Amino acid sequence: MQNNRFLKFIIQETDKKILRKFLIQHNFSSSQLHNLKNKGGQIYVNHKQRHFNFKMQTGDTLLVVLNNEQPSDLIEPMEGQLDVIYEDKYLLVVNKPPGLASLPAKARSSRTMANVVKYYLQSKEENSSIHLVTRLDRETSGLMVFAKNSYTHSLLDQILHSDDFKKYYLALVYGEVQPQNGLIDLPIGIDPKAFYLRSIDYKLGKESRTIYETVENYENDSMLKLKLLTGRTHQIRVHLSAIGHPIIGDEMYSLKKDPRINRQALHCYQLQIIHPVTKKLLKLTAPIPEDMVLLRSALKG
Repeated sequence: MQNNRFLKFIIQETDKKILRKFLIQHNFSSSQLHNLKNKGGQIYVNHKQRHFNFKMQTGDTLLVVLNNEQPSDLIEPMEGQLDVIYEDKYLLVVNKPPGLASLPAKARSSRTMANVVKYYLQSKEENSSIHLVTRLDRETSGLMVFAKNSYTHSLLDQILHSDDFKKYYLALVYGEVQPQNGLIDLPIGIDPKAFYLRSIDYKLGKESRTIYETVENYENDSMLKLKLLTGRTHQIRVHLSAIGHPIIGDEMYSLKKDPRINRQALHCYQLQIIHPVTKKLLKLTAPIPEDMVLLRSALKG
């Protein structure tokens, strides 16, 4: 059983020396500090238990013991296939198949990625609180990140839309996109006709930016590589349909059914993350799923 409740720091010259200020400097959120203080967390400097106002010296060893987390009952563990791409004691990155939601909807008890991940963590006797960092639409496949404790979750949230956390997608789209690469910068809001849809909304929409480049051209269609600079619901799907090149199979936004694939041909295939605890660069990829491989062959003729 891995223990990710222990975080060890050697105090450097440039670090703040008052314990509380040091923790804030190292991105502990106010709720983390609250949990450390009131929910059974512990702090040791050179093996002696200390309080938030203790003054440390350069070279001191600080050990932070995070509080034990109580997993919520709202997500029940369910057995299922889990394609683990990367795992350590702080992070779990999985390759989500199409057709599986990220999280349970309020009234649904069907299996989702969160249920399967919870079962997996429980079976390894690890903290099974679900900390979902990146979610994907039910019919989008690819890489999803879960944090294994609330501290790692808050660190990842802080870098989610920065250069320390890059998300790349592949999409097969109708038509040939001109120019072949560029930036789509269009604000996205809730569609006034249906709350579950999104649309371009210049008045109330939130800033949304997607970079695209054409990877392959076929007779009438293309494969694009996309990078998200913001993280809006359905962002890639709405942006591509707004520029006249909806994703093949995306009935919701292309308004047509495609016999060649029974979902939108969108896959989160690569993540580049500066690990928030170890500071190593993670370059993770998930292979293109079979239905998109077959569609691509059909487009190539």
